[in-house]
Amino acid sequence: MADVRHVTAAARAPRSDGARTTLRVPDELTTTADRLASDLGISRNDALLRLATRGAQLYELEQRIADRRAERWAAVFPGAVETPEAEMPSPDEIAQLLASLDDAPDDPR
Repeated sequence: MADVRHVTAAARAPRSDGARTTLRVPDELTTTADRLASDLGISRNDALLRLATRGAQLYELEQRIADRRAERWAAVFPGAVETPEAEMPSPDEIAQLLASLDDAPDDPR
């Protein structure tokens, strides 16, 4: 008797427009994509697209948060932030500032 297997086609995402590409997918990502594909009943490629889309959404959110952080920092300390890459002072700079405050005249208030 012949071994007959019933293959159920995985649900497919709607066809979309966009650039086509060929990628070499790392094993760790393939494992995750296969697990997602199995959980949702979709193909590995559709799972990879979902993971890439989610990653892009997270990236955009992180960028918006960084921009907002810089805007708020600039609002609190005008002129202190000139670039998004501005950093907090080093421990040495903080120590120098504190030492200079010790030398300042007492506040008459």
